[in-house]
Amino acid sequence: MECQSNEIENQLFGLAMGPSTSVKCYNGYYVNGFKFHTQSYGRFKKTMNSGACVKGSCYNDNECDYYGMLKEVVRLKYLGSGCKLFLFKCNWYDTKRGIRVHSSNGLVEIKHTSRLHGNEDFVLAQQCQQVYFTYPPNNKSSE
Repeated sequence: MECQSNEIENQLFGLAMGPSTSVKCYNGYYVNGFKFHTQSYGRFKKTMNSGACVKGSCYNDNECDYYGMLKEVVRLKYLGSGCKLFLFKCNWYDTKRGIRVHSSNGLVEIKHTSRLHGNEDFVLAQQCQQVYFTYPPNNKSSE
């Protein structure tokens, strides 16, 4: 029992000390059954793996799903505990002005020019699902 107690105390101490000041960045990460790539890494690939969605906790006027494009994959390591945490840095789309859900088919239409501005770019990688962004057939523009 004492061994478990010491291990838990060491983990709590490591978490209390905060993450290491050095971080590691990656071009991709596999999480929740999805293979994510950063937008710049996947730019010339035939598949698009940089679309991310974070599901809202409630569906009302104030909370909804968030959609974005993956810019960076960042790994934080906590000192002494061996705990690692992966974060996604994304360019998010404005959910108030730039997103419309079609009730007939459930497709989500995003106004790609409507970016969400602010300093909350990071999300836990485990919170993300992968989405695919495409343009409607009548829209020939590209981002």
